[in-house]
Amino acid sequence: MFKKMLCPIDGSDQAEKALEVAIDIAKMYAAEMIIMHVPHRAENIEALERFAEVEGLASKVNLELDRLRALDYRVGVMNESDFEKSGVSPRLLIEVGQHIVDEACTHARKRGVNKVDVHLEDGKPADCILRVIDEKSIDCVVIGSRGLGRIEGLFLGSVSHKVVNHALCTCIVVK
Repeated sequence: MFKKMLCPIDGSDQAEKALEVAIDIAKMYAAEMIIMHVPHRAENIEALERFAEVEGLASKVNLELDRLRALDYRVGVMNESDFEKSGVSPRLLIEVGQHIVDEACTHARKRGVNKVDVHLEDGKPADCILRVIDEKSIDCVVIGSRGLGRIEGLFLGSVSHKVVNHALCTCIVVK
């Protein structure tokens, strides 16, 4: 039934649950699985620091965290143009994102999914996910109901809500 699946993840508990469901479905249908991450610019420095420490990434990202602190910016309040004007490299977010997809890929392979690929995108998460669905001819998306997005998602609609309403493929939202 499903040949090509997409599982967007952000490191949240909901994304981990979605990954488990996606792995089960991919195994059942011997489907190719793409694990995708769009770096969240909505993270605050402390949350990124805790995540990096827990995941053993601190040595790779501490310099960038110190630079963010020195500029007295909180990534969570920066919009796209603020981020670019600040001179802050998105390297930290990419490092964390790469770790998230690599760990998920390793987990999927250990659980028996033979065809797994990872994909990092930059931009608005829902738009990036919808673009990948079209470009990669995805026929099933498994996504967490709520991720690490900003509070504004409560008012403007969550990423999963936008994906479900605009994707032309089967969408499974995991709570």
